[in-house]
Amino acid sequence: MAHHDFEPRLAIPGRGAVEPPELAGTLSVRERDLADAERDFGDHVHRRPLAVAFPATAVDVAALVRFGRKHGIPVVARGAGHSVDGQALVDAGIVIDMSSLGGVRPFGPDRISVDAGARWRAVVDATLRTGTVPPVLPDYLELSVGGLLSTGGFGGASHRYGSQADNVHDLDVVTPDGELVTCSPTGNAALFDAVRGTQGRHGIITRATVALTRAPSKVRRHRLTYHDLSAYLGDQRRLVDELRFDHVDGQAQFADGRWRFVLEAVSAQSPQIDDLRYESAEIIEATYREFVDRILPIEAQLRSTGSWYHPHPRANVLLPGAHAEKVLGDALAGLTPDMLGTGGSVLLYLFPTARVTAPRVPTARDPYTVLFGVQRTAPPGDLTALRRMREANAALHATARRLGGASYAYPLAATDARAA
Repeated sequence: MAHHDFEPRLAIPGRGAVEPPELAGTLSVRERDLADAERDFGDHVHRRPLAVAFPATAVDVAALVRFGRKHGIPVVARGAGHSVDGQALVDAGIVIDMSSLGGVRPFGPDRISVDAGARWRAVVDATLRTGTVPPVLPDYLELSVGGLLSTGGFGGASHRYGSQADNVHDLDVVTPDGELVTCSPTGNAALFDAVRGTQGRHGIITRATVALTRAPSKVRRHRLTYHDLSAYLGDQRRLVDELRFDHVDGQAQFADGRWRFVLEAVSAQSPQIDDLRYESAEIIEATYREFVDRILPIEAQLRSTGSWYHPHPRANVLLPGAHAEKVLGDALAGLTPDMLGTGGSVLLYLFPTARVTAPRVPTARDPYTVLFGVQRTAPPGDLTALRRMREANAALHATARRLGGASYAYPLAATDARAA
């Protein structure tokens, strides 16, 4: 029997009440669940759903999509709630909270089966016990598996292995018609290609078989600092071309009235760096576990200062390598501290575009794709500052697309998880 909280029938605006679908899980209209589901980490787009579903199985997800399609109710899947532009929010619809599907199943030496609502931290917790790890991990491990595969997913190992979406063997997907389908490169390949990187537009991922590779026990983190953007980009491109390090990423930081660039190159070995053009270097030895948890102290600091709970109007774009230096130089020249916000940061790293083989994952039309992420934090209650940040984000997205780049993890024109 279905479980419903306080509401035996679902009230549809303009259409009256209808019987909800039979679920093994829960369909909730409790105020606290609706309030939580009407906002995301970005907290500058709010949409009020009719109900929130907590599925017990993928069959529940399929039933909810069929129900929505029958009654003209939009249905969206929500992973860990870390989207920043309302991608997993819906007005007068049903939000499927995938966190109730968080299982991590027994696995072999080169793969693991994971429910879509599981966090990447749970995956790493399981795999590191056997000395393995997914080839590409997000910086922040509290993202959900299904959510990240639905956007593509890039990380510091993308110069070797492509996106997270390139490193899955098969998927279980609920199609927009409400059919539960297993797909892979050899079975239902068109669906397998369609759902990776398209933000639920062609179905809701409910389970994934994720590839694994060997994990080192210890690593050396090389943090190389530059003030010359051209030298920074040139060295980063050289390192990814030569596959000199296992992990390469970077940030732009505003300090002492100017921008500096920090290139982080990580390896279990000790590759040469003397031929690079950095101005200073810091080398830190760490366990691999400490390395993958490197965001934890940053998160703790942001929570303690309160900025973690403020609006986050962020912009992540993928720039073509040929135009990256000019676009970055212009953008950073106008990016004042108040337009970044307290606790804000800038991500800046590149990878060979050909490494991304999933056909629908966004990349730039260039041999190199440069990820430029402006992670803004808006002052709470300051609508003028929020508007200015959103306008700047929109301009950056427009510039990236005009030059042959792409928006990353940005709301699409249509959402497939909608059952309209």
